[in-house]
Amino acid sequence: MNTAIKMDELIKRLFHLSKKPLLNILNALYDDNFAETVKVSYGSTEFIRDDLVKSTADMFIEVASGKTIYRYHLEFQTTYDKNIVIRMFRYGFEKAKELLDLSDLTGPLEMEFPDPRVIFIEENEKVPDILQLRVKIPKQEALLYQVPTFKYWLYDARQLYNKQMYLLLPLQVFKLRKHLKAQGKMDEEAYQNLLHTAEEVIKTITLASAEKKITAEDAGEMNAIMVNIIEYLYGKYGDYNKIDQEVKNMIKTFYDPGLVEKGRQEGWQEGTRTILLKLIKKRFGTVSQDIEERINTLELAQLEALTEKILEITTEEELRQAIVIRH
Repeated sequence: MNTAIKMDELIKRLFHLSKKPLLNILNALYDDNFAETVKVSYGSTEFIRDDLVKSTADMFIEVASGKTIYRYHLEFQTTYDKNIVIRMFRYGFEKAKELLDLSDLTGPLEMEFPDPRVIFIEENEKVPDILQLRVKIPKQEALLYQVPTFKYWLYDARQLYNKQMYLLLPLQVFKLRKHLKAQGKMDEEAYQNLLHTAEEVIKTITLASAEKKITAEDAGEMNAIMVNIIEYLYGKYGDYNKIDQEVKNMIKTFYDPGLVEKGRQEGWQEGTRTILLKLIKKRFGTVSQDIEERINTLELAQLEALTEKILEITTEEELRQAIVIRH
């Protein structure tokens, strides 16, 4: 399968998860402030041109807030295609034409384009902050069509979490492709970097799930998508037979939907405590009794803070010093 097409499909799956993280990412990309009470729907993406050639956009999303409908157009790019702004304009024009009101022909027809954005995944210094296309008509005022870009490669898992762009977390591992393409293979350094990146993503997805930013189903799908990307990178560049099982074992260790459900039933504090103990066990092989006793005294905020920095701790002594008990 073509890599670009596969990545498009994986990203589309991410944008079809639950409504809350979808609205969060729309709010971040477009600087909006939608509440969960709005209605979300997806517009058709296929158009048949006058010459009977079919063209397909990546995604159109409609948000209905009261009587107002907001329309968005998203395209996803793994590499920089200089023609993307032309395709964006063409897709936007087709969508505007689809929604065109022809009931009154006494005045000028008004075409409303959906609000466009392009998400570029892989690093490329040539990608501008805004793609621009100027349409010039003789003896008339020129039209400037602008498409802001989102440069995904500039953000790590923590920054995406802070921007509430949880749905884009699984794509972090794909950022390693540029290095792998340059090397031509997955060397030991790249292999360890891949595992570390996957570990950071799993930790952040787990945190988002524990804090109810995403659902347990969202988390499961996000982890599955990340594994799909890793399998692609490994299949194309890797020579480590153990990577597939290592990553799957890592996900099983760090993320278990049953723990999230337990958190709902028994309280988020206990659920977070259970997840933290599993993280420590993964890190050090076991949990010392004194450390477990200290953790059992921590409040929710302390547990969450320790969970966030557990991967930065390398020794049990550092872990003991990081645990602050408040009476």
